[in-house]
Amino acid sequence: MQIEYKNIDAKLVVNEIRNGRSLESVQKLFGIKFKSEVQDLYLKGLMEMGEIPQVEFNKPPSPKVQPQEINIVSSNSAAERERPFFRKRERPPVSNPTVVVKTGNFRTIGQSGSITLNRALLIEMLGFGIGDSFEIYREDDKVVLKKGTSPS
Repeated sequence: MQIEYKNIDAKLVVNEIRNGRSLESVQKLFGIKFKSEVQDLYLKGLMEMGEIPQVEFNKPPSPKVQPQEINIVSSNSAAERERPFFRKRERPPVSNPTVVVKTGNFRTIGQSGSITLNRALLIEMLGFGIGDSFEIYREDDKVVLKKGTSPS
């Protein structure tokens, strides 16, 4: 995608920037709409002057991958070795909680974003002790407290 900028010589843009003009002033001087166009002209000018190597920014369109049928019989043909191999990401096994405690009342998130869990629930019902540490994470629509080692 080559864009022509109103027949502006890219070498003139390079000379103006070297003479101390800012991108904004070069933009106004040549009537260019965007700063990125000034930068593009500056790069083209440097390439034309031979100060940086010629670079082509046009990328060829990537070929779309067509789904292929899976052959049950395996062979070591060259076509099969070139076929891309896709592996399905495995999820770690989810262990069911050993203790599920259902209380008669619900906990709500307060205005400051905190949830209050009282001593009776944490120590007596869930089995945590004073000084225990745990990690907290969300699993679907559940909040999970997992007893762990203290972060040191």
